[in-house]
Amino acid sequence: MKTRGIITILWIFFVLLLLVACSNSGGGVGGSGIINRGTISDFGSIVVNGTEFDTSEATVIVDGQAFGVGDAVVLANLDVGRIVTVIGTKGDAEEEAIAERVFYSDEVSGPVISVTTTDPGTMELAVMGQTVVINALTQFKTIDFDTIATNDVVEVSGYYDDMGTIWATFVDKIGEFTPGLVYEVKGFIQSLSTVQETFLINGLLVDYSDPGVIMPGVPLDDGLLVEAEGIVDHTGLNMFAQSISIQDDISEKNADEVEVTGFVTAVVSTDEFTVGTQDVIVEAGAEFVDGTQADIALGIKLEAEGTLEDGILYAEEIEFWLPDQIEIEGTLTDLNSQYEFTVEDQVVTTTNDTIWEDGNPDDLEEGINVEIKGRMQGEVLVADKVSFELADD
Repeated sequence: MKTRGIITILWIFFVLLLLVACSNSGGGVGGSGIINRGTISDFGSIVVNGTEFDTSEATVIVDGQAFGVGDAVVLANLDVGRIVTVIGTKGDAEEEAIAERVFYSDEVSGPVISVTTTDPGTMELAVMGQTVVINALTQFKTIDFDTIATNDVVEVSGYYDDMGTIWATFVDKIGEFTPGLVYEVKGFIQSLSTVQETFLINGLLVDYSDPGVIMPGVPLDDGLLVEAEGIVDHTGLNMFAQSISIQDDISEKNADEVEVTGFVTAVVSTDEFTVGTQDVIVEAGAEFVDGTQADIALGIKLEAEGTLEDGILYAEEIEFWLPDQIEIEGTLTDLNSQYEFTVEDQVVTTTNDTIWEDGNPDDLEEGINVEIKGRMQGEVLVADKVSFELADD
């Protein structure tokens, strides 16, 4: 009887472990899990990488803290342009899903040290030692391209490239620089000194010598993505850390569908590389959009879509993007000519270099659905590619 009781207890324990493992798998391969990391392009409830997620029952987690559940919490804490990771399940329609959790964490929240305008639509900010590129993709809140200035304290969301530069998708002014206050930055450790207990995140020197800054057993190493929070001196280039935590774009290990947008930060080969912090292996027969497999290289921006197994994204489709490219889709209206028309209130122009997919300029007519990939020049979207939405799409 005693032996049987022990066996029963062990069996119950095993079942509980199995249930916990399944609940933490994000749906798992063969289940219904979906993970999407990218920029918020619209609300209703939330649209990321072209997928609309129902957030009516989603938990919103900002900088590791749960803020609440539902659409109202999403609207109160997130904005178009912020980069989020959404975990959920597939919906009934092709490009619809149900969000369970929405994660957001900014890349840097600190003082602007310098502002350099490189051309009429692009500028570089030095923010607490980080280079931040602002271009036509960047969305602003409480500030704009023309008013951003030194000593502004800004919150930046964006994508890291292989050099550690942040390509901003969202910028918000949250105050004025006051030395001695606590600010935060996320980036890759460089020049780690375990003797001096310092490291660099690009141009920011982080001192982590205070006891308790790092949890026991957490190893630091060059190349590790961390978030450092601490007091910044008057130069904006020295931080005395109060906390350091290891970061990961996607903490889940398995999912049926995963989609990640970002810059290639490491390359083993064109079959195996890293986007942000996400390791990617290209599946045999993978589809390539607006490029070829030979175009995979450091600093290239792309979107990888496939399955997630043991933390590795097995890519079945890879789409290439220029750093300032956007994509819109909708009904064509106000057709002036094949060189100028309107799609969903956005004026679009084409050039002799525009690529036409599944049609040609003569097929343009009001009322049809099109997809435009291009770059903004002022208020006009200059089309790099025009795709005709076929009836069975």
